[in-house]
Amino acid sequence: MGRAGRDDRPRGGVTVRGCGAADAVPDVVVADLATEVRADDVSTALREATAALAAVRTALRDAGVEDRAVRTGTTSTWTEQTGADGDALRVVARLGLAVTLRDVAAAGDVIGSAVTAGGSPVRLGGLRLVVSDPAAAQVRAREAAWQDAAAKAAHLAELAGRTLGAVLRVDEDEPRGAAPLFARSAAADAFAVPVEPGEQTVQAAVTVRWAWAPTPGFEPDAAVR
Repeated sequence: MGRAGRDDRPRGGVTVRGCGAADAVPDVVVADLATEVRADDVSTALREATAALAAVRTALRDAGVEDRAVRTGTTSTWTEQTGADGDALRVVARLGLAVTLRDVAAAGDVIGSAVTAGGSPVRLGGLRLVVSDPAAAQVRAREAAWQDAAAKAAHLAELAGRTLGAVLRVDEDEPRGAAPLFARSAAADAFAVPVEPGEQTVQAAVTVRWAWAPTPGFEPDAAVR
């Protein structure tokens, strides 16, 4: 505090939002596989779907995919109408499987072999390319966001004829990554699925408030705050 009853802390200031981004190369492929069988009864549909799924699992193991990298996906059965008049019913059994592959270069061959091994019941819902550890890219994106905010604040201060003072507050938005990339579905007779990792963009944003630096001869009470 300065003179009695007077607060000499800087008043007013400027608040800006800065955005930044950094590229990262995906190093993990997640394949959404399933077997889907139609039959007259649920037991037959499940039995055939399970047999096809077992062939897929065997192919994955033969390719060196560890069991811990494979987990059960969406599994369900339902009925659908058939016949010219839709007066007949048949059962559909679908058994899902999510496979995490950490060798992007070999992922296409591994998935192709698994799809081929399972035969016609196999469905490939898509491939997700993800960055397993985006921390380094998030740091670069955050630094870029800060630089963006600082540049905007400096420009606004210049336009206002003021000088930036201390940082009063910093808020960071939740880290954002690019939406996972998907490969199109493949037929059961595919030998290899093309997988190109490319790059994904990690984004960051910060909102920063600066105080105005004290200006000699400037009366805060007369300023626009």
